[in-house]
Amino acid sequence: MIVGAQKCGTSALAHFLSQHPEIAMASPKEAHLFDSPDYSPEWPPERIDEHYKHRFRHATDTAIRGEATPVYMFLPSIAGELKRYNPELRLIVLLSDPVERALSHYYMEKRRGREDAPLWWALLCEPMRLRRCRDGHQPGSVLKVHSYRRRGLYTRQLKNLYRFFDRDRVLILRTRDLRDRHHAVLRRVFEFLGVAEDVRVEPETVFKGDRGGRRHRVLSWVLRLTYLAELVRLRTLLRARAW
Repeated sequence: MIVGAQKCGTSALAHFLSQHPEIAMASPKEAHLFDSPDYSPEWPPERIDEHYKHRFRHATDTAIRGEATPVYMFLPSIAGELKRYNPELRLIVLLSDPVERALSHYYMEKRRGREDAPLWWALLCEPMRLRRCRDGHQPGSVLKVHSYRRRGLYTRQLKNLYRFFDRDRVLILRTRDLRDRHHAVLRRVFEFLGVAEDVRVEPETVFKGDRGGRRHRVLSWVLRLTYLAELVRLRTLLRARAW
């Protein structure tokens, strides 16, 4: 499972993994099964497999199956359901600069027609918007759409994953490393998944979102200040791990 973070290269990584002959990625890549309003914690693993089946029609019997749904890391109730479904799951997390991530998220929602407010107002109103959200699992919920800053609070999301999964089952990568050290990072992912490491997948630009940094230099600086304590917490959490 590529579980996050949103706007951090999950689509690119899923695309690269799909080119490995031993890996079958879900089609489309975001299954959104565990955050669906129809999902029930009472479903046994066999029923969950039935819901997945049509997304893996292209898979061979021996292929490792995977999906990439970034909201799985963000919604705190999902980690426990992933553990219940398959305690042997391996989770992959990509992290990028939280300010760049927030700007990219904002412009994605603008393109989709789900954000009309200017960036400064969207960030200022975010806490109030999220407090009024009653069900974050609904498609297009305020929690999913307008969580520009909150999704960059990676520490609490990782701690929630570690409540259910040992650290050796969670691989944390930096988005910039996937871009700048493409082959080395993919080799590390292949090793983590237990598939052949010598498969060569060429780098390419899968999706290039608008991060709007040059248009919001002052606002980006202010937003970065709000993340200073979070970055300290994140470094402390990951200090014992090379990432």
